[in-house]
Amino acid sequence: MSHSRGWNQAGGFALVMLAMETTWGEALTEFDQSVLKARGIDPKVARHFAHAPRFAAGRTRVALQVNGAPSGLVMATFDEAGQLCFDANLLDQAAIAAPSELPAIADAAQCVRSIEGLEGAQVQLDPGKQQVKLLVPTDLLLPSVPHPRTWSTGGMAGLFNYDALLLASSAAGQSSQFRSLGTELGFNAGDWVVRSRHNYTSFQGVERFETLYTQASRTWERFQANVQLGQLNMHSSLFAGEAFTGLQILPEMALALRNGEGLGAGTAVQGVAYSPARVEVRQSGMVIYTTLVPSGPFTLRDLPLLSNRLDLEVSVFEENGEQRDFRVPAANVRPISIGALPGYGIAAGKVRRFDGDEREAPSFFAVSKDWQWGAATQLSSGLMGAGQYQSLGWGLQQALTRSSAVSFQQLSSRTPQSAHGRELQATFSTALSLGLAASLTASQRSRGFRHLADTGLEAIADESGSRSERQWGASLSHSDLRWGALFGSLTRYTVAGGQDRSRISTSWSRAFSGANLSLSVQRDSGDIARGTGLYANLSVPLGRNRSLNTYARHDQRSGLRSGARYTEQLSDTLGYSLGADRSDTGQTDFNGRLNALPRYTSVDLGYSRSGSGASSYDLTLRGGVAIHEKGLTASPYPLRDTFGLLKVGEAAGVKVSTPQGPVWTDGGGRAVAASLPAYQTSRIEIDTVSLPRHLDVLNGYQEVEAGRGAVPRLDFSVGSVRRLMLHVRTAEGDWVPKGASVHDSQGEYLTSVVDAGLVYLADAPDDVRLQVMLPDNRPCQLELDATRLPGSSLSYATAEVVCRAG
Repeated sequence: MSHSRGWNQAGGFALVMLAMETTWGEALTEFDQSVLKARGIDPKVARHFAHAPRFAAGRTRVALQVNGAPSGLVMATFDEAGQLCFDANLLDQAAIAAPSELPAIADAAQCVRSIEGLEGAQVQLDPGKQQVKLLVPTDLLLPSVPHPRTWSTGGMAGLFNYDALLLASSAAGQSSQFRSLGTELGFNAGDWVVRSRHNYTSFQGVERFETLYTQASRTWERFQANVQLGQLNMHSSLFAGEAFTGLQILPEMALALRNGEGLGAGTAVQGVAYSPARVEVRQSGMVIYTTLVPSGPFTLRDLPLLSNRLDLEVSVFEENGEQRDFRVPAANVRPISIGALPGYGIAAGKVRRFDGDEREAPSFFAVSKDWQWGAATQLSSGLMGAGQYQSLGWGLQQALTRSSAVSFQQLSSRTPQSAHGRELQATFSTALSLGLAASLTASQRSRGFRHLADTGLEAIADESGSRSERQWGASLSHSDLRWGALFGSLTRYTVAGGQDRSRISTSWSRAFSGANLSLSVQRDSGDIARGTGLYANLSVPLGRNRSLNTYARHDQRSGLRSGARYTEQLSDTLGYSLGADRSDTGQTDFNGRLNALPRYTSVDLGYSRSGSGASSYDLTLRGGVAIHEKGLTASPYPLRDTFGLLKVGEAAGVKVSTPQGPVWTDGGGRAVAASLPAYQTSRIEIDTVSLPRHLDVLNGYQEVEAGRGAVPRLDFSVGSVRRLMLHVRTAEGDWVPKGASVHDSQGEYLTSVVDAGLVYLADAPDDVRLQVMLPDNRPCQLELDATRLPGSSLSYATAEVVCRAG
């Protein structure tokens, strides 16, 4: 039901127009009186709309368009003649500069038309589409291109983020539990971002607590530089992500490019789980990401990397306790990025050693710089020095054609124990044709090469034996509408001691009339390999929010398994899935999963039971809490470097769309926009359907551009309204006819009877007094005390009234 009192509620009126001018000027519209009468529409209404399309008097939500460009939804005011009033809210939404001579536009009781101050501005009303079009001289428009300092800065708030996982299993009278809790504490103040991230795990009586980092950072906009202090990981185009405690200065690429944030943006790790499994991703021995995945192929995207210079170590823990590990080379983690702005890096501090590592922690200084030579070439060089460690490096990235690029990189190191060492890396990527791409990566490391964090490894037995000495990889992808998508990759590496390990993966998928078929083959070699694995999956949609997946997989260790999974999304806050699979031995396993977003946290609950009697369940809770001067506000998503605090009056349960996803206001009308991209425009919009029936918002959406570390406050002004749906009968007991005109006590037209006996009022007063024009020009009056109507769960109140002749 529309909240407007515009003519569009009468329905079908445009069908009886003989002529209507659609130009920007006013024009007389003529209506066929006989057609109006035949369709049950009061001919008196025609006089109200005769001069031009118009809205009913009062406030109406409309789609605003300025000089041909949409400007969003706005609550507009119309005078008794149905013409648009210009107020401060409308001018702000339309980005129109208010002339100084424009009188008292902030006074809600005064209606100011364009002719009274905005010379040359023209208005076109389209009530049928709930649209208002403005044609405004360009010198009255505010600049649309953001000024270098249009973003908001400042603000203060604290935060607490959490990611808790509980995994319990029992079999043959024995049970075990795995518990994990990742937390992040911090605050934003004066554009400083202070964060401390911790991770706790407990399994089979062994507990482990790790402090991943405690750091502070701030962007100096004048120099487009980001300064970091504390426990950091080195960000450099050359040197690995050394963990250290100290100082680091980096270019603020998000400010220079207005292009987001995140070291792991664009990363993707693919694998296959042979049962519902837990996946851990580590860098430099530290867990950076953990999640649960269902049986089948999985892809982990945008991982929170510590460095793009370190290999990723991925562990898949199967439901039966089996662990599989594979490695993603660092060369595959960091893609070529020809055309990006050249950067620099300065770091100084002391190498950070973690628990159990008793090696000496040297102090160091490092600097690196990139130079852009035209649009196709980028050079890098840098040096790093410590007491007994020196490293030099250079790199080259070259675009060979518009679709091909190559990169080379060399690092050399020197330590007293290993003397000289060298590491070489090369990457080539190309788009062979439309939809077909390929890449090659290779690296080689001499036995004497050391990163700064590796110094002292000679004193630890067999540690160097786990270092990858040579590795190379190749990938090929193709996609088109006829054949579907095909991807293949090969990775091979040799560790010290001469042991070779390899991984081959191929996948294909294609859509068939809404259904999707995918096939994949994966083969691992090495001491923990499980040979060749085959996987097939068919997904069939069963409606808008339901689907059925059937699958089969086979590997040399587990044999053949097949199964099916039914998935349904009940709402934007609740979904579930049920599945069953069967092994070639005849054992059948059942599992179910529930995903919920209960407004202020994210919940993921799973349960499985095998035919042998073993069972397991898992529970995941994720979210964050903003701490501010008015108290605590919960969020179903973790809070990032830049976030906003929202206020929608005092209404609870109002749904608000944010860049991170939907959020809901708490009992004080507050919510959190958990992540705002730095130096980019973000849209925050209220779902008006979720508003209580007695409230309306003057402007349902706002745009904000926030600097990194800012905590903007966004207040949405709400007003009280009363929406009524009246069921009107005559004194004789008949419904008033459809199309009859409805006027207020002063004789001004308000609306028409939308159906037999139905009259809708979007903003009714406490004392309702209406006049309905019955056939043959017979008026009748109705009166109603709206304050005595009972409450309702609908967005409007209902009442049955009698319209008496008078």
